[in-house]
Amino acid sequence: MAFCKDFNARTQKYKPDTPMAVTITAYKDNTFDFIVKSPAATWYLKKAAGIEGGSSRPGHLEAATLSVKHIYEIAKIKQSDPFCQYMPLESICKSIIATANSMGIKVVNHLED
Repeated sequence: MAFCKDFNARTQKYKPDTPMAVTITAYKDNTFDFIVKSPAATWYLKKAAGIEGGSSRPGHLEAATLSVKHIYEIAKIKQSDPFCQYMPLESICKSIIATANSMGIKVVNHLED
């Protein structure tokens, strides 16, 4: 019961349809520890681009286009992850841009109306 209460408290900021990774460590004395990570960068990229999946041929076919502002917003969210909290925001942005490129999502400075 304690796990459910703790889990609900830590995940209440997420919408119900948001996938997240959780690492649970259970100890012999019936105590536990768990880490809740934000969704994968690919999920955020697909959500921001409004697509179901990436390109079938990245580098040849574009699936969508996103602006650097979108990348920055995703990086700010990812920075709250336990494994990314000490990384510079610029490094997280570069990683997300690389992920976007591998999905066939083009990153531009400004989206044209």
